Amino acid sequence: MPDAVSPLRDASLTAMPLRAGLVLRRLIWPLALRLAVRLRLLAPPPGDAGGGVPVGRALALRGRLRHGLPRRRRREAVARLRRFPGFSGSAYVTLNPDLRWLVRNPASHALFHGACAGRTLFRPERLARALGEVRAPAAVGEPPADLAALCARAGRVGILVSSHGNVFMQDIADDLAADLAATGIAVERMDEHAAPHCRPPLSIVVAPHEFFVLGAGRGWIRADVLTEAVMLNTEQAQTRWFALALPFMLAARGVIDLNAQMCGLFAAAGLPALQITPASPHAGAVLDAADRRHPLFRVLPAAARRDPDPAAPFADRPLDIAFFGAATAQRSAFFARHAGFFAGCESFLYCRPQARGPIRGDGADGALSRIARHVGGHARITLNLHRDEFGYFEWHRVVRLGLSMGSVVVSEPSQPHPALHAGVHFFEAPSRQIPELIEWLLRTPDGRRAAAAAQEAARRTLGQTFAPARNGARLLQFLLDGARTA
Repeated sequence: MPDAVSPLRDASLTAMPLRAGLVLRRLIWPLALRLAVRLRLLAPPPGDAGGGVPVGRALALRGRLRHGLPRRRRREAVARLRRFPGFSGSAYVTLNPDLRWLVRNPASHALFHGACAGRTLFRPERLARALGEVRAPAAVGEPPADLAALCARAGRVGILVSSHGNVFMQDIADDLAADLAATGIAVERMDEHAAPHCRPPLSIVVAPHEFFVLGAGRGWIRADVLTEAVMLNTEQAQTRWFALALPFMLAARGVIDLNAQMCGLFAAAGLPALQITPASPHAGAVLDAADRRHPLFRVLPAAARRDPDPAAPFADRPLDIAFFGAATAQRSAFFARHAGFFAGCESFLYCRPQARGPIRGDGADGALSRIARHVGGHARITLNLHRDEFGYFEWHRVVRLGLSMGSVVVSEPSQPHPALHAGVHFFEAPSRQIPELIEWLLRTPDGRRAAAAAQEAARRTLGQTFAPARNGARLLQFLLDGARTA
C-alpha cells in the first residue's frame, strides 16, 4: 500500500509558495515604490516639451554630486540656496505640483534633483523682483597695489572649459586668459580630457553647466575640484542652464559673474562673488581662409571684407547696423515690426534658430563668433535686444562684439553696469523707440556727434578701467583672498 500523506503535511507544502510569495512581495514592492518615487522626483514636470535633462543623465549627475560632495558641503550648498533671494521653497513646489506630496525639503530637492532634471526652480516675477532690488556692486574696485606679491603667491592659474560647449565659452576663456597673462602669471587652458589632479591649485571653471555635464566632464565631479575651484557663471538666472549650473556654483568656494546683479544675488546667499568685465583689446577679429568662404562673410560689401580697425571713426564705417543673436519670440516680433526701417539701412542681422542648438567651435558654425566680431568692427551701431523680458546687460554682445570693436551700442533698457553707463558709453531706448534713436544717430549732426562721444568714452573706459592687467589683478586677488577655501 502506498504511504498515506498526512493532510497537515500537504497543507504546509501548499502554503510554502504562498509564504515565499508574500515575503518577496514585501521585499520587492517597497523597493519598486522607492524607485518609482525617485524617478518621479528626478523626472521633468508633466507636460514638459522635452526641454529637460533625460532621467538617465539626471540620475548620473545626482549620483555624482551625492558622492562627489561631502555631506557638510551639500548642506552648506542647500543653505545657500535657501538664502538665494530669487528662491522660495513653497514657490518651487507650486511650480512643480507633482512634487506636492513627495518632497519634504524643497531646497535640497531643487538643488540635487530638480536642477539636474531641468525643472523650473524660480518663479519669474520673484526672480525679476530680486534682480531689481539686490545690492549690486556700484563701482569697479581698485586693483591691488602689490601685483608682484600676488603673482608670487599664485604661481599659476588654470582655466577649465569644455571642448564640447558653446563657442562663446571659449571666447570668455580666451579673454580671461589674456587678462591673467597680462599680470605676468602663468595660465594653463585645460578641458575635460585633462587629468583632474594635474590642474593648478587656483582654477576657474568656465560655464560649469557645460564643463561638468558634457563628455568626460562628469569625471571632474569630485570633492577636491568642486570645493577648491571657482566657478564662472555665464547664464541668465531664468534659464534651465543656470539651474543646471547651480549645484556646482553653490558648492564652490566662490563665483565669478559677468553680471553685477547676479553677483549681488550670490553674495546675498553667502557665496563670495566677483563681477568682471573682460575687454581684451584684440587687434580686430582675425579670420582665416575658411572663415572668408563662409556665406555670412561673402554677403558683406567689399569695404566690410577688409580686416576691421576698432579705432575707425563712427562716420567711416561701411555698415550701419549689426545684430547677432538667437531667434526668440521677442526678437522676431521686433524685427517683423520694424522690417521696413532696417531694409532702408545697410544692415547685417543674423538670428540663429534655437532649434539648431549651441554654436560649436568645430565645423562651419565655429566661424560665427569670429565673423560676428569682424562685423562689429565695421558697424557703426551694434544692436542689443534682450532674449526675453529680463533686461540683462549682455556682456558678449554689448562689450565683446560692440564696444571693444569700436561700434556704438544701442540697447533696450538693461540692468545697470558698474562702469558702463547708458547715455555715456552706449545708448538705451524702449524697443518701439529704437528705430528713431538709430535714425537720429545715423542721420543728424547732433546724433553723429553724440555717437562719436560715446565711442570715445567707451574706448577710454575699456582701455583704463578694464585694462587686461587691472582685470587680471582683480581676478588674482579674488582667487587668493576673496573666495574662501573649503
